[in-house]
Amino acid sequence: MKYFAVFSLILLMAGCGGAQPETDPAINIPAEEAMPDASAPDLTAGIDLANQNVCRANMYALAASIAMYQSQNGELPATLEEATVSAACPDAGAYRYVVDGQSWRLECQAEPSHGFIENGNSSW
Repeated sequence: MKYFAVFSLILLMAGCGGAQPETDPAINIPAEEAMPDASAPDLTAGIDLANQNVCRANMYALAASIAMYQSQNGELPATLEEATVSAACPDAGAYRYVVDGQSWRLECQAEPSHGFIENGNSSW
């Protein structure tokens, strides 16, 4: 048993050499591109993308509510509150809603822009 413990310890020490692998085995790209600074991973890019996706999903929901209001009332709502909907961008807050006759535009005020929806067509 004593020899097994010593042998196991030697294997562990030899296997933990400290050399970084040339590629990240999970995604098969060079390790320095996968995580340039292993001590502090950059999480902000993922958070920014998630906020952008939430913003765009909110705009889709608002656009559907605008279309529903228009089909029920025969005209576009003058404000988002008139359509009884409320949603906000996680980065920029309230959306800008502009009505001009029978056309409308709903846009996010985030910078860089999360995009807009104009007459039901998205910019992304």
